[in-house]
Amino acid sequence: MVRMNSPTGLASVVETTNGPVRGTVADTPYGPVCQYLGIPYGKPPVGERRFFAPEAAEPWDEVLDASAFGPDPVQAVDGPYTGVIPGADATSVSEDCLTLNVWVPAEAEGGLPVMVWIYGGAFLTGGGSFPLYNGARLAAEQQVVVASVNYRVGALGFMDLRQVPGGEGTTANCGLHDVRLGLDWVAANAGNFDGDPGTLTGFGESAGAGSMLHLLGSPGISAVLRRAIMQSPGVDMTQSPDVAATVAQAFMKHAGVSDVAGLRELEPEAIFEAQLPTVMDMFATAGAMPFHPVIDGSLISAKPAELLQAGTATDVDVLIGATAHELRLFHQELPEESAEQILHHTVSGHISERTGTEPSPSDVKAVVGEYRQAAEGTPWTSDSDILTAINTDVSMREPIERIADFRAATGASTYLYDFRWCSLADPDKGAFHAIDLPFAFDSFHVDGWREFIGADNAAEALGRGMRSAWAAFARTGDPSTAELGPWPRYDLNQRMAMILDATSTLASDPLQRERSMWRPSSDG
Repeated sequence: MVRMNSPTGLASVVETTNGPVRGTVADTPYGPVCQYLGIPYGKPPVGERRFFAPEAAEPWDEVLDASAFGPDPVQAVDGPYTGVIPGADATSVSEDCLTLNVWVPAEAEGGLPVMVWIYGGAFLTGGGSFPLYNGARLAAEQQVVVASVNYRVGALGFMDLRQVPGGEGTTANCGLHDVRLGLDWVAANAGNFDGDPGTLTGFGESAGAGSMLHLLGSPGISAVLRRAIMQSPGVDMTQSPDVAATVAQAFMKHAGVSDVAGLRELEPEAIFEAQLPTVMDMFATAGAMPFHPVIDGSLISAKPAELLQAGTATDVDVLIGATAHELRLFHQELPEESAEQILHHTVSGHISERTGTEPSPSDVKAVVGEYRQAAEGTPWTSDSDILTAINTDVSMREPIERIADFRAATGASTYLYDFRWCSLADPDKGAFHAIDLPFAFDSFHVDGWREFIGADNAAEALGRGMRSAWAAFARTGDPSTAELGPWPRYDLNQRMAMILDATSTLASDPLQRERSMWRPSSDG
């Protein structure tokens, strides 16, 4: 049993598979929590271990001081995603970053559900020390064990060097291997922190959700992971080895080295300094996130959607969804003189990608017309607004429902939601990508989030409902709660989804229009 060691403010020592750790006690509005921070789960991935899968941390004999977070992974402090949302800035970074954190309700009696947070950040940024992701309140309020895992990001975590000079034997998807090793550690030690490893639930947002989605297809994952909660994953964003090799070549050019040995000699600062020009160079080829999970033939044998359609991970329960206006966080006004042309060109490309045929101008016009009609009565009627809505559905909302459909067809337990609570502070952002983060952690009070979104009493109530549902899902595999009410499993007959809003309600087939617009009829 994890207990406080009053009045010193220290938590009791917990024995782990690596050695004993001692944490501290944190106060929350829901009661005290024992927190164990900065626990090493992997050896420092430096020197010759750079660009390789992680190795388990060496054991220790003395009691480890787990009173402070470990450094976050090496990342740029002024990259393209810096400052987009409050508090998403790493203050202390290091290549020696493979640590994790655990929060346990004080006086816990054991057998608690275990929830492991995987942070997002476009696979370029993120860290377990961000106050936004502090698990203390969630742990105390919902009586669950919360953990968070640091993993490598950017080129150090997601650059595939296997096809460049000296790259033989290097590991693709190092960041995903980090997450998997962290999950293994939590599973092996959950019982020591009063958790039930049989309930281990990974949850994450954006790239964190994408990490979970990719790991669902990894070998033996169901032996560790019982459930997964995925908030706004990018479903169709898995790189091919050839594209990944092109990214690596561009990176090496900007880093000024000719082989992997040269990359290993670079200082970490030089690594992330080469990332931004690589992102810019590779935008047309690899999109906005060139450092991304890649099909490597081992950890990831195919795109996640293909694996789930084939029946992979049917014994892992899944709760998945998106925000209603995902890409309004990144909305940009198009040049007025070319906005309509860009809109129609983009829509034509989307249709071609999904049907394999070049659409006629009338087909493109019909799709744009559907979106214009849907936008009537809203402030979002310009060509730029219509394009943002279309890109949101194409890249996020329809693919997420497609994942739910694939799983439902195999009989796998799946729950779908659509987050629609909109920013009150900046209505133009709507229910934007990442707006759901403080709801999941009860962290409206940190980094100005309350002011950033104008969180009101309805937002507080929705947060309580979400957290209760997330915890209930981790506990039993069913997110139904007194706060939100019954939440039926997703199936292909009714396609029931929970609409998360100031007043949350169930809806049958709420994404029917998006599916009809962007999914070929042959795909269901």
